[in-house]
Amino acid sequence: MSNLIARRKYKKPAIQEAIFEAKFNYDSFDFAVPGQIFEKIKSEYPNKQDIKHEFFFLETDKAICPSSAPTIQAPLMRARKIDNSELLQFGPGIAVANKLKYSTWEDFIPSIKKIVSAYLDAAKPLTLTRVGMRYINSFLTPELATNISDYFKIVIDVPDSLANLNGFNLLLTNTIKTSESAPIFTVKTKFLTDALNPGESGNKFILDIDCFTIPNIIPDIDNIITLASQAHDTLGEFFENLITDKTRALMEVE
Repeated sequence: MSNLIARRKYKKPAIQEAIFEAKFNYDSFDFAVPGQIFEKIKSEYPNKQDIKHEFFFLETDKAICPSSAPTIQAPLMRARKIDNSELLQFGPGIAVANKLKYSTWEDFIPSIKKIVSAYLDAAKPLTLTRVGMRYINSFLTPELATNISDYFKIVIDVPDSLANLNGFNLLLTNTIKTSESAPIFTVKTKFLTDALNPGESGNKFILDIDCFTIPNIIPDIDNIITLASQAHDTLGEFFENLITDKTRALMEVE
């Protein structure tokens, strides 16, 4: 990543939500673990909510108790800060941090460390299977008829027979390896139209970028933060390469 991209900040950032996600093996996970995790984070994230799921099990071993062998990786519990600026989510083999009022990457790292540390202490997983960062950006352009290429470096060529297109949803997938020693990252970019809120005019677009790697290593909090930081840097570079100066003007470069 260039130093220019690394330093670039905006007065009106487009980020609606930043999401960190780590996945682990869940062989030792049982349904006491979410409560144990919440005890470790509740001083900062006191608003707890249970998440209900239907779990299904294959009867390969009748000696296994379903209550101790979840088969899907999805959060079972979430905990919010009082001001709703952040929430942490956790379940069998998964730990998630959501930043709902994003400022800087440095301000997000403590939340990631909090949920990862609590999860590792309570669940004691043996394998880290995924680390990812996702940024959901929303843009409102003022023109009633927006030329997409003015704001985004994404070409959308619509045939004349479909000229009255009311919306779109594109998915782009890339594989990134910056050096021989660097991990392989997959980047999934979703670019789509969004509905206007009451009182808004123009056109609204969502740029949703998800960057993740599948390390399959022993979990270590320092390695997890390093991988998350690398994913964040990759997302930043993708973001800057997908937008134009006209989009940067909407966000007002500092």
